[in-house]
Amino acid sequence: MDIVIHTNAPEPVYEQIVRQIHEAVKSGTLKSDASLPTVRQLAGDLEINRNTVARAYRILEEQGVIVTAGRKGTFIRQDAAREVAKAKTTHAERVMRRVIRTLVGEGLSRKEITDVFTSALSEARKG
Repeated sequence: MDIVIHTNAPEPVYEQIVRQIHEAVKSGTLKSDASLPTVRQLAGDLEINRNTVARAYRILEEQGVIVTAGRKGTFIRQDAAREVAKAKTTHAERVMRRVIRTLVGEGLSRKEITDVFTSALSEARKG
């Protein structure tokens, strides 16, 4: 699996690593029990700070996507695909709650928010 980092992107580097590992798990490129490079190795390959890779791995481990087995290495967990799906849903829920709070704060009713959401979803599916 190749990870590509764009240092000028608005997305932080550690999030790029997390996202790309999520995508590889979801697509099946990274299967259960596949080993990942060590923090030191990946940081060297990507020419980035080790703490950045360590942060990404920590997030992935908290999400249940990877498991670190000490000196044996870091591996994709058995149920990683399910955990990736759950992490994406959790993120989407956080974003939606934030948007809904903003709309409620602007005085929109539940029906108005539902109508706006339905319209925006319809537009997104077209494009």
